[in-house]
Amino acid sequence: MIWLAETLEATGLAQFLKRSRWVYPFVNAGHILGIALLVGAVLPMDVQVLRRRNAAVALLRRWAAAGLALAAACGALLFVTQAGDYAVNGWFQAKMALLAVALANAALHLRRIPPWSAALSLMLWPAILICGRLIAYS
Repeated sequence: MIWLAETLEATGLAQFLKRSRWVYPFVNAGHILGIALLVGAVLPMDVQVLRRRNAAVALLRRWAAAGLALAAACGALLFVTQAGDYAVNGWFQAKMALLAVALANAALHLRRIPPWSAALSLMLWPAILICGRLIAYS
């Protein structure tokens, strides 16, 4: 698996992002904006579900999907710049595992979100954020 990470890191795209004075910071900002949109929509959506007030869920779901798309696209670009380091980083691995659980939870409840799923989501997304932040400190 490390060979794949090293191959990604050696691509022209990764090298361009590493050398770019402006593109890399914009990609990083895009990742943060995507996370803000995603989590900023998911948390109030989950609270609405727990309060049994589903009026804004459809609108919030659209914002969450847009945030997820932006965060994932920019996150993939950030990953290729240091794929070898990220692939072996425990916090990155934990973030990806929690993200997989959170996305599976969301995918299983696209039409109707049960309260237990909303409660799980309220725990998963902050945990993902914390793991993501701790990547920089390991």
